Amino acid sequence: MKILIISFHTCPVNKLGQKDTGGLNLYVHQLSDQLGDRDHSVDIFTRKHDVLDPIKIDINKNSQLIHFDAGDLDQTKNEMVDHITIFIDNAIEYIKKHSIKYDLIYSNYWMSGIIGSKLSKFLSIPHIISFHTMGKTKRTVNHMEDESDYRISKEIDLIKKSDAIIVPSLQERENLEDNYLHNNNIYTVSPGVDLNQFQKLDKKQSRNKLGIDQNTQILLSVGRLEPLKGYDLLIESLSYVNLENVNFKLIIIGGDDKSNNELERLNRIAKENDVYDKVSFIGAVDHDILPLYFSAADIFTMPSAYETFGIAALEASACGLPVIAPQVGGLKTIVKHGLTGYLTANRCPELLVHYLEILLKNKQLRDVFGINSRKHALNFSWEKSTQDLINVFEKILTKTPA
Repeated sequence: MKILIISFHTCPVNKLGQKDTGGLNLYVHQLSDQLGDRDHSVDIFTRKHDVLDPIKIDINKNSQLIHFDAGDLDQTKNEMVDHITIFIDNAIEYIKKHSIKYDLIYSNYWMSGIIGSKLSKFLSIPHIISFHTMGKTKRTVNHMEDESDYRISKEIDLIKKSDAIIVPSLQERENLEDNYLHNNNIYTVSPGVDLNQFQKLDKKQSRNKLGIDQNTQILLSVGRLEPLKGYDLLIESLSYVNLENVNFKLIIIGGDDKSNNELERLNRIAKENDVYDKVSFIGAVDHDILPLYFSAADIFTMPSAYETFGIAALEASACGLPVIAPQVGGLKTIVKHGLTGYLTANRCPELLVHYLEILLKNKQLRDVFGINSRKHALNFSWEKSTQDLINVFEKILTKTPA
């Protein structure tokens, strides 16, 4: 197959954990790499984000990323909407210039979906979309960052018109149909994890390499610094953890210069709750370094108000960590309550504190949960995700008249 992937607002090769980079970037990069390895041809169209961005970047011999100009480089994600038309024009010009014949378009995120829908009509080929997050759901759970009516109207339009919609979990399918509308062309394809890269390393050696004290229990969380991630709740909860002779510290990985406002807010919350010395923000790190942090940690927690899946939680599980997370989105797929970790009610500090205390004081239970986490993570690989995606693509192509 000749596949066109759209990732308009964020580049799949950007460093993870920055303001607008995360699971979507990793998902697109890994799947395009896997598709190329299986001799499918993949072009990824994305917006140029940096003056140093080359026009093309090879993912592998069959997959490549192509940058297009579309607005100022320092624009926020919401401001990029105004330049979708420019991006579409540049994409069409590129396709015409190189006489490219694609079999289908796979868009990632609602803004990419607008582009994919237009290109689908221009090329007369199927259009498939993954939303990754949904505006109505974000509006419900996050009052600090309201989503526009325009976004929601476009999402409804894309649900109606797309040839297929791919969701990462059954929970997200239910969320889409409950908050939007029913669609018979929804398929579940769970993201994966690199099971060779993400596996448990020696804890003592990992801590030595990272300069982490051997006698401190480490709580770890990984994700962008934004209100939706729920770090305020996690930090506040630390002040209520009441355990004698238990020395612990929270390490949060993620964020960049664009996250300064949220970082200042979280530091202020840490000071107000007298846990400033127990919280360490280390910014975004290279993805290759994450297995060291997972292996150095004792507990992984993801307090997000909304996660369509939660790839970082899956990576933590693959490294043998117990996970504490709310019952939202795909996290219910990743965390098996009482077996690999604990599921809490959304934004429930009492349960979060309760489960933190249980795991902090019980190494044997942490070890058992960690073993179970790794076993459960073995059900998720990028190879399986890719094959599931290919199956959807082939089904849609057989349904679409030539």
